[in-house]
Formats: sequence, structure tokens, C-alpha cells
Amino acid sequence: MMKQFLKYLFASTLGTIVGLVLVVFLSGLIIAGIIGSAIMAGKSNQDVKVKSNSVLVIDLTKGIVERTPENPFEGLQIDGLSGNNGLELDDFIFSLKAAAKDTNIKGVLIRGAYFSGGLATMQTVRDHIVQFRDSSEKFVMAYEEAYTQGAYYVASASEEVYMFQEGALDFRGLRTEIAFFKGSMEKLGVDATIIKGPDNIYKSAVEPFYRENMSEPNKEQIQRIIDNIWGEMLADIGASRGISVEEFNRIADELAIRKPEDAKSLGLIDDLVYYDQILSNLRTKLGLEEDDDIESISISKYAKSARKTARKNQDKSWELKDEIAVIYAVGGINSGEGDEENIGSETLAKAIREARLDEDVKAIVLRVSSPGGSALASDVIWRETVLAGEAKPFVVSFGDVAASGGYYISANADRIFAMPNTITGSIGAFGIIPNFKGFFNDKLGITFDGVKTNKHADFGSLARDFDEEEMGLLNGYLEQIYTEFVQKVADGRGLSYAAVDSVGRGRVWTGADALKVGLVDEFGGLQDAIDYAANKAGIQDYDLLELPKKSDPFEKFMKDFSGSARAQVATWVLGDDAKWLKKMDEIKQMEGIQARMLFDIQVY
Repeated sequence: MMKQFLKYLFASTLGTIVGLVLVVFLSGLIIAGIIGSAIMAGKSNQDVKVKSNSVLVIDLTKGIVERTPENPFEGLQIDGLSGNNGLELDDFIFSLKAAAKDTNIKGVLIRGAYFSGGLATMQTVRDHIVQFRDSSEKFVMAYEEAYTQGAYYVASASEEVYMFQEGALDFRGLRTEIAFFKGSMEKLGVDATIIKGPDNIYKSAVEPFYRENMSEPNKEQIQRIIDNIWGEMLADIGASRGISVEEFNRIADELAIRKPEDAKSLGLIDDLVYYDQILSNLRTKLGLEEDDDIESISISKYAKSARKTARKNQDKSWELKDEIAVIYAVGGINSGEGDEENIGSETLAKAIREARLDEDVKAIVLRVSSPGGSALASDVIWRETVLAGEAKPFVVSFGDVAASGGYYISANADRIFAMPNTITGSIGAFGIIPNFKGFFNDKLGITFDGVKTNKHADFGSLARDFDEEEMGLLNGYLEQIYTEFVQKVADGRGLSYAAVDSVGRGRVWTGADALKVGLVDEFGGLQDAIDYAANKAGIQDYDLLELPKKSDPFEKFMKDFSGSARAQVATWVLGDDAKWLKKMDEIKQMEGIQARMLFDIQVY
């Protein structure tokens, strides 16, 4: 028996070793091939040429983001490795401005059935397409088989909007949905202690853990937000299409677009056509014959070419220029190190400190696109913003969202810029302390027992709930954080405590309402904030210094590969519902008191 066992053990071990050797060998070949392809792709990207009489193609589905990580495998057609990080918003804006003056670019074609990006980004993209259309005297045309509301909103900036003969246009108004986990937690025997302060009635981030539906204050604020966003969208579309807001709402309420012809007859699109007819239209605009090829270039490739041309044309003198530091604060806020998609207090505080101490940096612009996060980490960053503001002009630009901790780190700015559809505010804090006692006892049959030296030595133990004295301690701590949050906003904004408290209590605002209540100063994008900072610093000729420095691409790839693979598998299995898995993962990583907004608002 022992001999037989050893034989199987030896065979299994040998098989495992051989298998590992093969995996390592094959992995080496694959990695070598990837690196070789990456090098070739890099060379090809450097050689991007814009041909004469070209069309600039904007694909709305590709994703427009604040900042992308460096990708060593950009250009490869391999899922998870092919550089599908999207286009940076700054590159998008830069490309449109360059294309407006580029004699090789004759016009723009907008494609995409949906818009991949946030609300303020969507509004910014549309605004710059309108600017291109009005200033360049070049054509702007949109065509797609079908449009969601977000894609149509952007496409409506075109002079001509076309749709496939049998296409569809979704136009029925906005909605937002929040997932509630109370029932699921009850089934699992999981309880949660919720602390959010007595007056934080709008701090709805904790509602999914103790309610089965939205509270009335939460419904009130979310209704106001989506009404504002819808109103902005209709006003913008109406300005392009010559249709009133009242007519748009009638169309949505009556579901008046029931077939493709309705979209045309109601004036939302210009015509229903096939793709070959779009090509014919383009050839006419470009002065081509029927069989001539149409030269086109994607905006992502054009961005590389435009940036390369701009670098060549820059002043090559050795004279040092003044600098404006643009510091990106993107993602949830946590302690420690961060990257292009997450804010780490250590990384961001170091970047702000570096800009403050750099004598060449004459002003600082903090670009914030964050729903917040750890209250402690936010305070670490806030302290550096105070020191920065004492040393030089400190200006903040809001992206899609700058709420809760995202607003906390912005409150000390000399001036805050936001888009009307930016989501901001949420001045408040909360704590979620899960209790797995029921899960372990009832579901797994695990019990706990122990001894202690003092009454509260087991404070936070899975074996028991919090007593009245401990709950008083937790609530007192949270109220202290809220009081400090409100006071810091009041000091930074030059408002009274009562004024900030009245618009605080966890309430979320759009940029349009935030301007009215004094939480932001002016509508505008990142460039507007940079221009203001330059003027305040008294400089005209300057370079931009982007901080924090981007992560080493290969190091980040190796670090994130397993997570990317897991996310890809989740998307394959769950489809759109994979977002809830990601949301649960974010919740699982929360530590301490949170100044965070947990829900997302998207336009479909």
C-alpha cells in the first residue's frame, strides 16, 4: 500500500514539476512576444502621420477619462493588455483645438451608440465639439446605428445627425437606481452598526445597509440632481436642434419615438441612411470621386500626432520657464500610496508638497474627480492644501464628481471651478461597522468566547454588539469629524458655520446648484482653472507640470494583472451587473470613518 502511495505521489509530483516548467517556458515565450509587439507598436505609434483631406473620427464608446496609466502594451489586440484605458480628457480637448487649425483635417465624424464617461466629462466633450463646429468652419457630422441618450446628447452638437435606416433612438428621460443590501445581509446573518450623525439626513451612502428603499431626503436630493442634469441636456440639445424643452419632455413622456421615422419627423435627427450613403456624403464634403478612398484618423491616434508636433514646435531655448503644477486627484481616497485611478493620501500629499516647495512652480491647480473616502486620509491631504495655499495660488477644478472627501480636500482653494453637471457637496461623514456574529453562529456554527482585563477591552469584537457607552463614543467621534469638516469648509469658503451646515448634512448637489449655494465659484473646465491660476500668479509664458508622476508601466502591469483578469472574468460572467461586484469590493476596503459618496449617476 505504501509503495503504491509513493508511486502515485512521485507521479503527481513529477507531473506538477513538468507542468510548471511548461507554464514558465510558454509564459516566457508569450511575454517575449508581447514585449516585442509592444516595442513595434510603440514605434508605429511614433510614426502616426495625418494625411491630407482627412476626417477626424471620434468614437464615444472608447472612454474619455481624467488620466490614464502608462501602458507598455498599447496597441496590442489582446484582451486586458491592449491599452484599453481610454483617452485623457485633456488630450481630447487638445486634439480638437489642434484639428481646428490643421489644414489636413477637413471635418469630424462622431460615432458611438453610447457615451463612456462621466456626466461632467460628457458635457465638456459636447461643449468643445460645439466650439470646434462654430470656430473652425469645418463640418461636424454624426452617424450611428442606434443612440442611447448620452450618445445622442453629444452627437446633437453636430451640424448633421444621421441614423441607420432601421436604427433606434432612446429618448425617455433619466433614471438612477441604488442597490440595497439589507435583505441579503439578513439572509446571511450579517448585521451592521451605522453611524452618520443626527443631522446628516442626506448622507445616503449608508442607506443600502439598513433600508430596503430610498429615504425621502435622499429621494429629494437625487430627484433634484437628475432634474438639473436632464434640464441641462435638453437646453443644450434644443439650442442645436431648435426644439423647446417642453417639446422634448412631451416626446419623452409619450414615448413618441417608437420607430426610426419618428426620430426624423420630430426633428431629433436629420435623416435615416445606410452606411454607404454616409460614405457618399463624406466624399462629397471632401471633394472626392465615388470610388476614392476616404482618409480618416481616430482622435486617439491624432492626439499622439498633435502632441508630438506641439513638442517639436516648443521653444528649445535653455531658459527655464515658470511652471503651473496640475495635480490629479482621481478615484476613492484611502491612506497610503495611490495611482492613476485611486487617491492615496501619502502619494497626493507628497505631490502637493513637491509643487509647493518647487521654486519654478508659481501656482497649483488641483484637478479633483473623486467621490471621497477615508476621513483621516482626506484630512492628511487637506493639511497640505492649506500649506500650499499659503505659499502660492491654489486653484481647484472639479471633474465628474468632487463629493464628500473630494470636496474636503478642495475647500481651501482660492477659487473652485466646476461644470454644471458636476456632482459635488455631500459634506458629511459616516461609519459602517459590520457584525458577523449571526453569520458565524447561525450559518457556520462558530461561536466565540474569551477573557478580558477591562470592561471595553473587547470593543469591536465579533462576539457581541456595542453597548450604549460605546455607541456614544462612536457617535461622538463622528459628530466631531462632521463639525471639523463644516468648519474647514466655512473657513476655506469665507462662510459662516451655519451657512455651510445648512447646505451640508450629507446633501449632494450638481455644479449648477453648488454655484448658487456658494460651494463653487465659477463654471469652467481644467483649462479655465489653469488660466485663472496663471493670471493670479502674474505669469503668461509657462509649462505645465503634471503630478503625481505616473506609475512605471511594467511595474503597474505586473501588480494589476491579476486584478484586471479577475475584472475581465467578472464582466464575462455578470455583464453589466459586474459593477455591483466592484461596488462591494470598494465597500469591503473601507476603513474607519468615511467621507464618501457611494452611489453613481450615469446617463444611458
